[in-house]
Amino acid sequence: QQALALFTARMTHYAALLGVRHQTLKLSQAGTRWGSASSKGVIRLHWRLVQMPDDVLDYVVVHELAHLREMNHGKRFWALVEQILPDYRQHRFQLMRTTLAPW
Repeated sequence: QQALALFTARMTHYAALLGVRHQTLKLSQAGTRWGSASSKGVIRLHWRLVQMPDDVLDYVVVHELAHLREMNHGKRFWALVEQILPDYRQHRFQLMRTTLAPW
């Protein structure tokens, strides 16, 4: 419940900045993904992101919300992410280096 409340607040904030609307926010415990976005507006975020620093969480939120405008990882997608988080690369790097211990 704590994760869902935190994620909802961050999603609301960044969705407004990106000019997008998500339909549903779901928690995930996927083994290989921190988040995902569907073309129908369903965003899934790994519940353990609640344990990450706020700037890393924000990167994942912005990344997934940006997919609601660009369903790929092309130049326009990354430009959109960078528009909201100019320092996204360092947060992405930190996330890629993170290994979660088994829960």
